[in-house]
This record gives sequence, C-alpha cells and structure tokens, in this order.
Amino acid sequence: MHVDACTTLFIYLQGSNLTNKMKINTNILILIISLFLASVLVIGVGNLSKVYAQTDSPSNFGLTDDTSTVSTTTTNNTSSDSIPTAQSVYDTGVMSLPSSVKGVIVFIPDEAHHPASDDKTISPKNPNYLPTTLEVPEGTEIAFVHDDPSHVHVGIIKVKDGNVAWTTTPVEYPDGSDTKSLSSTGSPYSISDKQFSPPMEGKIVVTSEKSTGTLTVGGFLCPTDQLSDCKSQFTKAGFDVLSEHNFVTKSVQKDIAGDNTMLIYSTALSIKDALNSLGPIIKSLPYK
Repeated sequence: MHVDACTTLFIYLQGSNLTNKMKINTNILILIISLFLASVLVIGVGNLSKVYAQTDSPSNFGLTDDTSTVSTTTTNNTSSDSIPTAQSVYDTGVMSLPSSVKGVIVFIPDEAHHPASDDKTISPKNPNYLPTTLEVPEGTEIAFVHDDPSHVHVGIIKVKDGNVAWTTTPVEYPDGSDTKSLSSTGSPYSISDKQFSPPMEGKIVVTSEKSTGTLTVGGFLCPTDQLSDCKSQFTKAGFDVLSEHNFVTKSVQKDIAGDNTMLIYSTALSIKDALNSLGPIIKSLPYK
C-alpha cells in the first residue's frame, strides 16, 4: 500500500503527541502516588510518636494504678467509712466498730454519776458512758477515760451470767483506766460503777469477728465554742477527727448547758499512748 510523505508525517506527529500525552499522564500518576505514600508515611509516623509519647510520659505512666493504690491505702488506714458517725452515736447511743479497730476508749462524761432526772447529763443517749452500747470484734482492747471532775470511777464489767470479768483500776479526772480484751463467749457484758450504779450503766457486745487492725477509736465531748481549739489539740496529739455533731444540752448546770459537740476520733497510737494524750485535752475543757 502506498503512503505518501504527508501521510507519514501526520502519523508520526500523532504518534508523538500520544506518546507525550502518555508520558505526561504517567508522570502525573506517579506524582499522585508519591504524594499519597508520603501522606500515609507522615500520618503513620505521627501516630507512632503519639503512642510512644503516651507510653513514656512520666505524667501518664502507671497513673491509674498509682491513683488506685493511694486511694485504697488511705481507706484501709482510716477505715472511716465503717466507723459510726458522731450523729449516729449521739442519736442511738450505739457504736459498732469494724475489725480495723484494735482499741476503744470509752468516755465518761461530766456529771455521768447523775440520773437523767437531775437534768445534769450532757448527752441524752450517752449520759453515763460514751458510747452507752459498744460493739467490738474479739481481741479489741477497751479502756475508760475520765471527764467527771471531783469523782472517782471504778468500772465493773460482768459477763452475761452476772460474774465479774473485769474491775477497772480507779479512774480519776482526767486519767484513764487499765485496759482489757474481752472474750465473745461472755458477751454481752454489762457496765456499772462501783459507787454510782444506779444510775451509771452501759453494755459491751463482743462479736466472734477477730480484730485485725491497729486503730484506736473513741468519742469525745466538748463545748461547741471550744471546738476549734479541741480539734487543733487532737491534731497536734496525733488524732484524726473522723466526724462531729453539734447539739444543744438542756441542763440546770451552767458549765454543760447550751451548745456542745460530739467528736468521733481515731489514731494510730496505742490505746495507752492515746489515753495519755487525751488527758491534757480533757483538762482544758470548762466542765467542772
């Protein structure tokens, strides 16, 4: 077949244009692919950096575990969630304590030797002992502390069959008694006073649960207008005030009439050291 020069030239030019277009399109495609791969690489490196940053950052490493440990440790040390509040003890006269408690100090309030009919006691539900009814796990040490000036108290604790299990040492203001751990087999125990019963009476219930903790716990009464000073003294002496409850005492005796506050405290001190530390605080109160 005969092809003239013009036709040949036309075919050549068309072929060249097609080749050039293909080259251009290929270059564009390569450029697009290169940009895409570069973007993927940048994003991947960025995400990887974030992962390493989160893993190695001192502020994030182990944060959840550390925070949980601190919270659990604090709760286990104080066990305040399981210890009755001051309002509960004021309203009911009952203090039921968990196994985290090793020692309990029963508070003898001012004018505890008076019957309720004299209108001289501070707390209606805890007139003779704070608390009136104490419930503790077996192995808990118990002691009494004295805030009834000018009177000597000797506690007599009897098992449920009426036999005497413990006669405390004579307790003088503002000191504490000897200590005793009571068995659950003799529970419930009655509390009375060698000289002032009636009206002084209380109860101790010892459960079969075992005491496994180290806390010493107790209740305390002070005039509300001295509350700030009382709490400051407690803190300096190594006590934690767990809760407080303000109330009004209707009494014919001026030194206890009016606004008073019940405190529930705990401490890591031994029961004997706690008794010694309470003495100066009791002595600072205006109860006479």
